[in-house]
Amino acid sequence: MSDIIKGRGFWMLALILAVAMSVTRVGHFGEFQGPPDASWAVFFLAGMWLREPRLFPAFFVLAWVADLTAFAMGTPTDCYSPAYFFLIPAYGALWAAGHWVGAEVSRARAPLILAVGAVAALVTFVVANLGMYWLAPSPSATSLVDYAAAVAGYFPGYLLTMGLYVGLALVAVAALRFKRLASE
Repeated sequence: MSDIIKGRGFWMLALILAVAMSVTRVGHFGEFQGPPDASWAVFFLAGMWLREPRLFPAFFVLAWVADLTAFAMGTPTDCYSPAYFFLIPAYGALWAAGHWVGAEVSRARAPLILAVGAVAALVTFVVANLGMYWLAPSPSATSLVDYAAAVAGYFPGYLLTMGLYVGLALVAVAALRFKRLASE
């Protein structure tokens, strides 16, 4: 992708990722009938393609502002607790995995990118949910095992959503590369 994002392309991609997060995150709890939340894919793709670590805090703040907007629109604030701070290392895992796959693998192929993304998604899910367990405990889950059993069913949906967005992004990049080659 680095051959595509030079100069203005870098900031255009950053803007596209920011808009994708903004549009999808506000309604990600399902109350507003929006598309599924693209945040996990955005953090992963930004790490892989933008690679600028100073942008991580900007994307995190954007996610936080989107959540505050959703809460103002009526989304329940159950997930907004001191556990929210666990999203920093959780999303950092996505960014770092994207950064690794973008740096270490020359022209990484889609299966490798998706596999690394899946592992990063699992780490993100575990870290975020450990934060919820420790800092915003559920009254119905008295042990870590009970809590893990209660939340494990949500992971496939998160993984599928992230995989679809990352897959669509990879197809878009392949199309851009093909278009560039065809015009040369």
